[in-house]
Amino acid sequence: MHTRRALLAGFACLTLAFAAVACHVTSDNAAAAPSCDEPGISPGAVRLGLVYPDTGNSASLFQSFRAGVDARLGIANAAGGIDGRRADYIWRDDASNPRGNAAAARDLVANQHVFGLIESTSVATGSAAYLHGLGVPVTGTSLEAAWTQNDNMFSYSNMISDGPSVTTWGAFVAEHGGRRAVIAQSGFSATSVTLADKLTLSLQAAGVRVVGRVDATGPIDVAGIGERVRDSGADVLVGAVTGAAFGQVVVGARAARANLRVILSPVSYDQRLLQVFGPVLAGVYTFVDYQPFEVDTPAHRRFLAAMRLYAPQVSPPAQQAALAGWISTDMFLRGLAAAGPCPSRAAFIHGLRATKGYDADGLLPAPIDFSSHFGQVNRCYTFLQVDADARHFDLIRPAPRCGTELGQ
Repeated sequence: MHTRRALLAGFACLTLAFAAVACHVTSDNAAAAPSCDEPGISPGAVRLGLVYPDTGNSASLFQSFRAGVDARLGIANAAGGIDGRRADYIWRDDASNPRGNAAAARDLVANQHVFGLIESTSVATGSAAYLHGLGVPVTGTSLEAAWTQNDNMFSYSNMISDGPSVTTWGAFVAEHGGRRAVIAQSGFSATSVTLADKLTLSLQAAGVRVVGRVDATGPIDVAGIGERVRDSGADVLVGAVTGAAFGQVVVGARAARANLRVILSPVSYDQRLLQVFGPVLAGVYTFVDYQPFEVDTPAHRRFLAAMRLYAPQVSPPAQQAALAGWISTDMFLRGLAAAGPCPSRAAFIHGLRATKGYDADGLLPAPIDFSSHFGQVNRCYTFLQVDADARHFDLIRPAPRCGTELGQ
């Protein structure tokens, strides 16, 4: 029986031969992991915290993130964990607001004594200073400047910093004939407003005039916002809001017969949106900062298989937030492995920050160096377009497209 367990664990390792974190095969006869004096670390387990908005106005962006975490931890634990420790987590909802984010992080660290956090939210600023002050490692998705300011926070891509924007988005719009743009934002979201600011800089640098902004905070007056888009005279509509909110703006603009050449949103790469909005989204452009599912790499197939096994409730499994959860968890596992058999928070941060050539098992378009990546805004994105039947996304070549940084 012991031999069979070891063989099964070994097979799990072989199926993930290119995974970022090496498998550690264990059996009942293997020596137990050492006892370590660090929060969340015991001989048999490492306890993590997970923070994301399960409720609130940005919840739709992050709904499947937890499923991606489950899938990556499921694979890791089936293969023996990290240095013989099973990775488990306790999760909290930050309710899409900074105060909720601060409360969630404080509870997980001070009361639940987690080792570190995996986080995906638009309000990470709420807890960033607290976590940095305690040296708590955090991995996740970067939608705020805090990820470029605190060296305990690790993301595979920084869309927003407190410094430059990038030329990539504006150059794409100009190349496709856009000349006058209106931007949809939510005035109740600091992240949405900041992203709209960065998009404005990028568009203007490419010679695309930004003629106005429309507020797409729910409940949305679909007809009214569509008329405002039309009356602006814009031939470009760009979104800095959730996919569901932007879909309503597009519905309104189409109904008002706005003369739009380019419609672009960073959060519309989602099959569920195509199912909800249908043909009205045909021709819409979107962009991602990882290898999209259309590339169909072995890493995508491993992710999808793990989702079906460990998160079968999520359908379809090929979801942007779920893949972000997988990559964010993979980064955390890499940090644990780098910290050694008796990990400390400081050793985790030092070890992951020194990591070079990280590509999330091929899910990122190019390897990143965490030591030089810190603080840098992402310049490269892969663009896709909703096909004429609004059932699929077409990859636009070249992919990815890389621009340059812009000053403020």
